[in-house]
Amino acid sequence: MSTSTAETLAPLRDVHASSRLGPYLTDLYGRRSYVWHVAVNELRHRQITSVLGNLWHLLNPALTIGVYYLIFGPLLGIDRGVDNFLLFLTIGLFIFQFTQKATIDGAKSIVTNLGIIRAVRFPRSLLPTTSTVTEFLASAPNFVVLYFVAIVAGVPVSIRWLAMVPVVAIQLVFTLGAAMVAARMAHHFIDTIQILPFVFRLVLYSSGVIFSVDAYVESDSWVQWLFTLNPMYCYITLARWSVLGGDFPADLLLSGSVWAVAMLVAGFLWFRAAEERYARD
Repeated sequence: MSTSTAETLAPLRDVHASSRLGPYLTDLYGRRSYVWHVAVNELRHRQITSVLGNLWHLLNPALTIGVYYLIFGPLLGIDRGVDNFLLFLTIGLFIFQFTQKATIDGAKSIVTNLGIIRAVRFPRSLLPTTSTVTEFLASAPNFVVLYFVAIVAGVPVSIRWLAMVPVVAIQLVFTLGAAMVAARMAHHFIDTIQILPFVFRLVLYSSGVIFSVDAYVESDSWVQWLFTLNPMYCYITLARWSVLGGDFPADLLLSGSVWAVAMLVAGFLWFRAAEERYARD
């Protein structure tokens, strides 16, 4: 090859190299039908081998609530300061479990798909996004159980219940960012997948999931301030307000929204910074 010919050729580019941000986001958005297709098919096949099939999507959350209520209600008496503890617990657990499951599944999304990552070029963030959407759809039956418990408990139906939609939307944004962070961490350190359940166990007991923070913590104390900075506590408390009522927690809405935007932006940028490495390591 002559020198003049070589100079006219475009430089070689790694097939796994990430494109610029604009085209990258366009490519990611263009694959939204793939995300939906994979998520729906995953849900269809989760209970395909069980006798009760998809009925488990309702039975599972109902039985989970029953077990937690029995242990932390009548047996341990954690229901101090809560009038409707069953509904209070139901909301807390369902909101918490969505983020927990989506983040852990997000951590697995890269390490369990190395074959397709090395064979096909596509935005790698598609994988934690798909796992998050899958868990989001899987959590839908939880809200059927939640509102059934609310009606049985005698909570009057209110227009305020619709506030659950933006609350969960904010939580979804936060969770997507957390899933991307977990995905890159697990790629660098595979034991992250084993550690995350213990991290979320700590989050469970530090976010007011199973107890009323107001019943144990003084409202003007620094401990209460720390809870305000806890994103899971923000989403759980906002969800409880939408169903149970009470004073609107504007400070928690602000805190939860800031957390959501910050986590998604930081998580996406940090995940994408290693885009080229996922196919090589």
